[in-house]
Amino acid sequence: MDTIAKKLTEEAIPTPAKIANKVNASNQWHGSTIKKILSNPHYCGDLVQSRTETIMVTSSKRRELETENQIIIKDTHEAIIPKDTFNTVQDLIQSRTRTATAPKRHLFTNILYCDECQKGMWYKANQKGYRCGGNIRYGQTFCPNRVVIREKELIQVIVEDLRALFNQLKEESFKSTLLKKLNKRKQQILRELDVTQTEIDKLKTKKLNYVDLYMENDITKEELVEYRELTDNNIKSLQYKNTHLKEKLQECEDENYAIHISNKLKDILSLKDLTPQILHSLVEKVTINKDGDVHILYSFVNPLQAT
Repeated sequence: MDTIAKKLTEEAIPTPAKIANKVNASNQWHGSTIKKILSNPHYCGDLVQSRTETIMVTSSKRRELETENQIIIKDTHEAIIPKDTFNTVQDLIQSRTRTATAPKRHLFTNILYCDECQKGMWYKANQKGYRCGGNIRYGQTFCPNRVVIREKELIQVIVEDLRALFNQLKEESFKSTLLKKLNKRKQQILRELDVTQTEIDKLKTKKLNYVDLYMENDITKEELVEYRELTDNNIKSLQYKNTHLKEKLQECEDENYAIHISNKLKDILSLKDLTPQILHSLVEKVTINKDGDVHILYSFVNPLQAT
């Protein structure tokens, strides 16, 4: 399914959501969409009723019903796909459906991302390294990043970066520079907090406007629910960002910050291995661009890092 989806994306064939002008519609085809189209008996002349049901009276969300609970009326309209072809496709789908095993978690799972498309990097055993998941799944048209980065290379970059910070923190002359850098970072965080709070306030106003549009019959109930859910997700994302920024602000205001971070780095650098637990306590996100450049976003305020 993913191969067909990748081909349609590369050929710039519009998705069903794009044709229907749905909110937040993407140009990106997905394997699940292909499977849904190939499994729809409507194309071979049959009318299927009761395919979905409402989850709750107060919600517009619906869930798929099992095939045996659906009402199928044969030959109600002209078929565009012969039934024998449709049945062959269903047999092929059934024969190729397999229970997916949980993917093995690697050290940089959920931390390493492509800087070009923001998709997660996947570990490829045959290439002994990480590659952009967007490029692998959707092709060159979606993302040009074909860089393969080894786990050992990433560990080395992070350890060397942390060792440089640790050595700097030991120098007495660096303390005044550290205070200046922390104050500069503090001012930047305060500006970011203002921006995110303004965006949150705008989104909350937008939610109220959607209700007005619904009351004036400018949008349907389904559209109202869809727009509000989309807005709520954006608000949650910004609120999470705000919480994280406030934590970093506290670090900048901590008078003993240099001592705390120095002690933490000393313990970590004395260890032989970088475990997932330690990595997650230090690193929030690592990105790699198509040129192979690595950028590390630490979970603490790093005074040596460009802001």
